[in-house]
Amino acid sequence: MLIALASCATLSGGFVARQGATAADEKQPGLKSFVGTWNGSFQGQVFATLVLRQEHGSLAGSLNNFDINVDKEGNLIEGTHKDDGDAPLLNVHFKSGAVYFTVLEKDQYRDGMDWKFVPINAREGELTPVLEHQEDVPKDLVVKPIRMVRALPKP
Repeated sequence: MLIALASCATLSGGFVARQGATAADEKQPGLKSFVGTWNGSFQGQVFATLVLRQEHGSLAGSLNNFDINVDKEGNLIEGTHKDDGDAPLLNVHFKSGAVYFTVLEKDQYRDGMDWKFVPINAREGELTPVLEHQEDVPKDLVVKPIRMVRALPKP
């Protein structure tokens, strides 16, 4: 999955996550608060779609490919957009009430990108890239959580 994170200065290339850098799984919370389709929007357009479903007593799902750009404060800016394709969630585990997972970049020449998702209430959640283990990320880069809204089930 190609995720471009940039501060005000243009930053080229994707970011690399270390696949083996996961903490021990905690007791998983109730899955109902996580399950569903969650959408993130920028300037009125959906660019991020996280699909979480219960599978074999845990969570599985996918995250679509998208690019994000941020300013110095970590706010989304122009250039944030949806891309083609979806990536399955890998290394899904729970920690402190959040689900953590890795998705592969669409070109698959780099390791995956680590993400954290926390449901805030029944309709809203926050999706945040986990930058601590990314090798190509400037140390001062900040990315604020992406507000996600749960899609209503179709009648």
